[in-house]
Amino acid sequence: MNIGGPSLSESLLKLNNSENENLLKKLATAKRINSAADDAAGLQIANRLTQLNGATVQGERNVYDGISLAMVADQGLQGISDGLNEIDRLAVQAGNGLLTSSDRQALQKQADAYAAGIQDQIKNTEFGGIKLFDQDSNIGIATGNGSINIKTQDLQTKLTDSGAFSVDLSSSAKAAESLSKIRQSSQLIDNNRTDLGATQNALSSAGRNLSTQNVNQQAAISRIQDLDYAKASTEQAQASIREQASYAVAAQGRVSEQQALQLLA
Repeated sequence: MNIGGPSLSESLLKLNNSENENLLKKLATAKRINSAADDAAGLQIANRLTQLNGATVQGERNVYDGISLAMVADQGLQGISDGLNEIDRLAVQAGNGLLTSSDRQALQKQADAYAAGIQDQIKNTEFGGIKLFDQDSNIGIATGNGSINIKTQDLQTKLTDSGAFSVDLSSSAKAAESLSKIRQSSQLIDNNRTDLGATQNALSSAGRNLSTQNVNQQAAISRIQDLDYAKASTEQAQASIREQASYAVAAQGRVSEQQALQLLA
């Protein structure tokens, strides 16, 4: 008997109440760690992994945005390549010595129309408001572990310099000269597509790696902080029984204490 202070039964009651409340909180949140008191080291590790995982998830999103950009750029280059192929065909046709001046003028109009279409393709190919063929530059795609650059070029200037927009089909000789320029221009576009394809493959590989990292990080976080429901439910049931027993003992203790006080009085 401890008159004037908390009895052993009351101390056990408080301890059991605290344990039961903690277990109920864990069951409600489905987490083993809800505060540093639950597992200080585990909390720090889980927080670091959660931060790292956030970067991984965002990096994966960035990579697939980059793949989408590369696909748009490749489609634009395909359109330019198709236009150059048509001009190439017209230049070969213009090499025919049987054509009249009127025939050559008709071919020239077609070639000029294809050239204008290529220039429109260059001007209008963009992704998210970013022009893809208006300057020599790099578009960096952050992966969370570094960056992958998508190379862009000023195709208007390069194709102008290569003679793609100055095709002359007025004679067989000039058509042959223009044909050489067109094929150089086509090689330029093919080289761009090769570089872009290699970059797209690098982005795809990075995306797969980031996806694997995401799964592994999520699994690690889950192992550290997620609750074992079966175990926690069993522990909570046991804690409830202990709590109820503590209530009974505490109540009995208070009755005995009151009886002792009455005798002393």
